[in-house]
Amino acid sequence: MDAPSPLRLDTQVLIVGAGPVGQGLAIELGLRGIDCLIIDKNDRVGTAPRAKTTNVRTREHFRRWGIADTLREASPLGIYYPSNVVFTTRLSGYQLAKFDNALYCGTGRNPFFSEHAQWIPQYTVEQVMRDRLATLPSVQLQLECELLSFEQGDDFVTAHLNDTKNGVSIQVQAQYMIGCDGPRSLVREAIGARLEGTYGLSRNYNFVFRAPGLEKAHHHGPAIMYWQVNAEVPSLIGPMDTGDRWFFMPTGLAPDVHITKEEAPDLIRRATGIDLPYEIISADQWTASRLLATHYRDRRVFLAGDAAHMHPPFGGFGMNMGVGDAVDLGWKLAAVLQGWGGAALLDSYERERRPVHVHVMGEATTNHSLMSNALLEDGIEEDTPEGEAIRRHASQRIKAGKLSEFYTLGTILGDCYSDSPVVDRSDYERPDDEARDFLNYVPCSEPGYRAPHLWMHDGSSLYDHFGSGLTLLVSAPAGVAAVAAVEADAARLNIPLTVIRPRAGAIRMLYPQALTLIRPDQHVAWRGDAWRAGSDILSTVTGLRSTAHSLLGV
Repeated sequence: MDAPSPLRLDTQVLIVGAGPVGQGLAIELGLRGIDCLIIDKNDRVGTAPRAKTTNVRTREHFRRWGIADTLREASPLGIYYPSNVVFTTRLSGYQLAKFDNALYCGTGRNPFFSEHAQWIPQYTVEQVMRDRLATLPSVQLQLECELLSFEQGDDFVTAHLNDTKNGVSIQVQAQYMIGCDGPRSLVREAIGARLEGTYGLSRNYNFVFRAPGLEKAHHHGPAIMYWQVNAEVPSLIGPMDTGDRWFFMPTGLAPDVHITKEEAPDLIRRATGIDLPYEIISADQWTASRLLATHYRDRRVFLAGDAAHMHPPFGGFGMNMGVGDAVDLGWKLAAVLQGWGGAALLDSYERERRPVHVHVMGEATTNHSLMSNALLEDGIEEDTPEGEAIRRHASQRIKAGKLSEFYTLGTILGDCYSDSPVVDRSDYERPDDEARDFLNYVPCSEPGYRAPHLWMHDGSSLYDHFGSGLTLLVSAPAGVAAVAAVEADAARLNIPLTVIRPRAGAIRMLYPQALTLIRPDQHVAWRGDAWRAGSDILSTVTGLRSTAHSLLGV
């Protein structure tokens, strides 16, 4: 009997992988009416938290997508739970150091960003994103559906899928395909990209467990993480979800150390010094590595997220950096498919994102070098004057060495796409990467940087007034006369353009030139005091004209 013919589907974009990166890409496309199919070989149901930090930049994108408030309401610990990080010898032991409002989760308004960060397990984040996807008519999500193979033609990618839930073969023809399929990416392998770097920086476990009463069984106060610095079981532990669910992460384990679910409760007792009934819900072994793909694209196929880069999860950068990939690639794909973006726009994806990946990977690797194991000092738990002196010294090391892990606004918000072919920086020198400050973020409206944020007098964010295409921000009366010319150029090229003239008094301080052109991802594309009617500025920043010869004055 002949095998049944595969089901045939057509879509504009096929997304492989339905984690936060794939879903973020689908939301970017779906909000612009782009047809896309997003698949995942798993059912995306689980208890392992994976990422737990949704940082301020990612939540700014959630605000654009209309789900920042939904995510806030889904916070299992409550949005006002303090995001403190405590270093202690054990939960039952001596406190060594404390970082208040780590990762910027405090709910107060900050002038630098439109959304505070949030401590929330990734599976909850994914559910909020899936609910948003369900409201977008052009997006179809299919779980338990795996990619088997694909081939590329001049105009399409043909992918062969297996719907494991229903036992159906599917053939999909898409104009573009994105591999958001994680560290073991089939898409990466198929386009011939290799991971280069260092595998196996450390071996670690992550246990999720239930422990009623643990929150009140120690004296260190509420926190999102407790780093336990002791010779017996150096580790991290912290609350994760409702129902007294916690995570426990023994770090830097020797190659021959293996921990079973049955052994884990006793290990938690030894690590914390607190004897409670610990119920293990899940156990995962993981390896920290620093790896970067040799390339992110082959013609109509792209990589995003962990398929393109991996680094230690210290600093909370991983999922957030992947969402940044999705945003960068998403609006550009939509622009090309809608006809107002050119080939150079897609060429710019790797040019813009790779330097970000390299920089953040370096920060995360540095943080990884100071795990609990590396912070240990002989005699740190001794109840003696000598032990107290050792703990004071350890406290100083922790406060100095871990600052770059928990207060990183300069890293999160300070990216500049200075080498991008679709950013007009012809009048500006390349930023000095050596002078970049992980801690102190300085708003800058030069092309390539994230547009400076401002709270408006009506309580809205400046970002709330940006459009889904390009936005022209007029900050001085001298720019008003140019608006008609900009609108005429945009209409000629069919480029969606929103014009705003904010009335806040501080706007000229943040945007000193009369005209600033802002991209859909809130990065500045161009700025100036005058517009050259009929110029190539719009065709440059939308990739309709290549600008390699004009970059940085070259």
